[in-house]
Amino acid sequence: MRHLKTFAVASFIAAALAAGAGMLSAQTTAPPGDAKHGQQVYDAHGCYLCHNYQGQGTGSRKPNQNPGPNLAPAPMPYAGFIKQLRTPRLAMPSYDAKILSNQDAADIYAYLASQPPVKDPHGIAVLNVVNAGTGTAPHGAVVYSANCAVCHGASGQGGIGPALKGESTKKDQGAVAAFVKSPPQTMPKLYPGLLSEGDVTAVAAYVETLH
Repeated sequence: MRHLKTFAVASFIAAALAAGAGMLSAQTTAPPGDAKHGQQVYDAHGCYLCHNYQGQGTGSRKPNQNPGPNLAPAPMPYAGFIKQLRTPRLAMPSYDAKILSNQDAADIYAYLASQPPVKDPHGIAVLNVVNAGTGTAPHGAVVYSANCAVCHGASGQGGIGPALKGESTKKDQGAVAAFVKSPPQTMPKLYPGLLSEGDVTAVAAYVETLH
């Protein structure tokens, strides 16, 4: 009888654990997360090496490219995010709960979800000034507003990234384009994943006009 009771208790515990695991895997809504801490965890675990610092991976397998896919803004559903972390496909390493806790994972997800969407260039004041008398914004200004202004400021005044006003006194257009193509690690690598050769040329020309 004692053995039967022990077996019954063990079976109940096993069933409860299985049910809990099933609930975790089926969770579709992200739990509350701390985006600021999530950024720290994201950087500490080297996620930026594949996905860039703001989740802007390129998915490219070319040399010197960030091979991870784009994660932000609007990351994948939380259930898929957790599944990829714990049991990843392809070349991504596995991050089990001993390496990355469930709360840390939720914080990283909150950080990715906090990334701002690409702005409509028609709603940006500096581009309205550029547009005056021309009817359409130069392509470089559009590329800049969508990809660069969040760090360097809407008019190149600086912010998270350095100021770009007066950059023409330090670099010519070719040097600016080369910098965009091969930036330091602190700057997202946008070429060739998000920006084309023409985009880089256009945005370099636009940066040269910032004074």
